[in-house]
Parts: sequence; structure tokens; C-alpha cells
Amino acid sequence: MLHTRQERVLLTGRRLWAAVAGLSIDQLVAWGVLYYAYTVLSAPIASDLGVSRLHVAAAFSVCLLIAGWVGRHVGPILDARGTRGALRAGAVAAPLVFAAIALVGGMASLVVAFALLGVVQALALYEPAFRTIVDWCPEERTRARAMLGLTIVGGFASTAFLPLTAWLLEQHTWRETVLVLAGVLALVLVPLRFSLPLSRRGHARTAVAPLAPPPSASRLALGLAMHSLASTGVFIYLMWHLVEQGETQSAAAAVAGFAGAAQVPGRIISGPLRRAIGGAAFLPLLLATQAASLFGIVMADGAAATACVLVFGAANGMMTLERATVLVEWYGRATFGAYQGRLGAVTSTARAVSPFVVEAGHRLASYSVVFALLAGALALGAWACVSAARLRRSEARVAAA
Repeated sequence: MLHTRQERVLLTGRRLWAAVAGLSIDQLVAWGVLYYAYTVLSAPIASDLGVSRLHVAAAFSVCLLIAGWVGRHVGPILDARGTRGALRAGAVAAPLVFAAIALVGGMASLVVAFALLGVVQALALYEPAFRTIVDWCPEERTRARAMLGLTIVGGFASTAFLPLTAWLLEQHTWRETVLVLAGVLALVLVPLRFSLPLSRRGHARTAVAPLAPPPSASRLALGLAMHSLASTGVFIYLMWHLVEQGETQSAAAAVAGFAGAAQVPGRIISGPLRRAIGGAAFLPLLLATQAASLFGIVMADGAAATACVLVFGAANGMMTLERATVLVEWYGRATFGAYQGRLGAVTSTARAVSPFVVEAGHRLASYSVVFALLAGALALGAWACVSAARLRRSEARVAAA
């Protein structure tokens, strides 16, 4: 086995929380530009290129598929070599790749640009950021607080960047808007990622890649895939559902942004709620809550619909933390990146299919009908997570015997 210098980054005190703050700002901007801006940009891109929004949604699906595939392979590398290389490569590539979207002239070049964007997402979003937190914080309580801080700030990504992108489109063309957002990426990601104390392990540690995933992991993947399918569809198309219901585009963007903002209080109360309810029941309960609130968005209007949007967003915020918590609790820190990458491949595939499914469904029915079907997918996900928890308890008993 090769042995090279290993940098073990265990942070404490003010240095830890300063690093978490920097990484949190990084994720706010990365998610806002690389993921949420598409929601507002999709319509003007389709109009300018002379194609339907379904074609643009299919191209974005390619982006998410590539992100999942790359993430599955990056996960074990993060376990073995640390996150410094991946995050810094993402910082350099993200502004360049996002700016390249402004140069597309047709569907072929748009698919290529979105495919490259998928590679960047795998190197820039929560997966390597969570692995970084796991590296910094071996102690469970500190790790939970650091992930909470990271996801609280990241939860404002849609709240900040949906209205910002819509405002930029009112002032500029969509191509100019893309270039402005690429500049924001460069100004934030590059200095932060090259100053943060990111881990680097060289060849000193070999990732313990899991063999065939246990039944609990497969069932958990099904549950979280249903969540990704539904939540992606809602977050991308909630604004257009509200426009279809008679809201102006700016008002609809603001209400859709509330879903992102609601993730923040959701994450703050996630820990106390989880302790009160119990870890085994908490994950399926979150999915069931999202199913019910999404059905409320479909059936209600006015203030009641806005309240359902807030509940949906709060539960979604808790899901981000719960997913990482479950992976560490069930499968341990050493293989966190590998399990996260494997699970991420499944959930990214669901996210990739979601825009295409919603757009295709909208050709046949209203967004209300499509959202009702997504609520059913969330209910199926809740059942799968109940089953996964039972399987994991059985696996633990067998391992202890």
C-alpha cells in the first residue's frame, strides 16, 4: 500500500465554526446558481432557442443524471483522499461551465453544457460538503450542529436566487443573466475553497467500499428516490403551478421562495423533534408530512396554500439533515462517502427524471394533477422508509449475533 503525507483536519472552537460559516456561504451560492436558477431560466432559454420547455427539461435531466453518476464514483474517492481536490476543482470549473450555458445555440450544445454542469454539481454541492463536515467533526453532537448550520444557510438558496434571477431577467437577457451569475460563483467559491482547511489524505487511507448493498440500503434508496422525484418537481415547478392558478410571475416566485426559506426553521427544530419522535419513525413521518402538505397545495388557495408551502419546505429542510444522519447512524463514518455516493446516484436519477415527468404530465393535465401524483409518490416513499428501518434492525441483530 502506498503511504503519503496525510493531512488530518480536526477543527475545534472558533476555527471550526469559522470554517463551517465559510462552507455554508459557499453552499448557499453554489445551490442558488448551479441548481435553483434553472427554475427561472428554463422558460426564456426554451423561447430563445425555439424549443419547448419539455426539451429544456430533458436537457436538465441529463445534467442531473450525470451528477448522480459522477457522484457515485466521487464518493469513495472523498473517503480515501479527502475533499480538498474535489471541492477546489469544482470551484474552478463551476463559473466556467455555468458561463458556457450563455453560449449555447441549440439543443445539442445545451445538452453538452448541461452535462458538464452535472459534473460540476457532483463536485460543488452537498455531497462533498457533508463529507467535509464528517472529516472536521468526529464527535456526533458537534457534527450535528455543524451540519445544521451548513444546511440552515444553504436553505436560503432558493429564497435568495429565485427572486434574484427573476430580477436579473427583468433587467437583462437570459444570456447576460447567466454571465452575471457565473461571476457570482467565481467571486464566492474560488476564494472560499482555496482558503478553507479541507482534508487531504493522499494514499494513506483506503476507502472501505461496501460490497453489495444490504437490503436496508436498497429500500432506503427507494424511499429517498421517491422523495427526490417529488421534491424536485415541486421546487422547480411550484412557481409555474402558482402562475397557472392566476398569480403573477414575481408573486409566484416569492411564494415559491418561501418553500426554501421554510427549510431553515425546519432544520432548527429537526433535532428536538427527532429526539421526541424517535429516529426510526422520523424519516417516514417527514415523507408523510410532505405528501399531505403537497396535497394541500393542490386543493387549497390563498393563505392556506401558502401555509402548505411552508410546511412542505420545512419538512424538506429536515429531510436534508435526516438523510445524512441516517447514513452515519446506520453505516458509519468510514464509508459515509461511498454510501452517500451510491444513494446519491439513485436520488439524482430520480431528480433527473422529475423535470421530464412533470413537463410530460403537464402536456396531458394541469400542474395540480401532476402535483397530486407526486404526493402519492411521497406516500410510497414513506412506506419504503418504514420498511428500511425494520430491515436495518434485523441486519443489526444478525451482525451482533
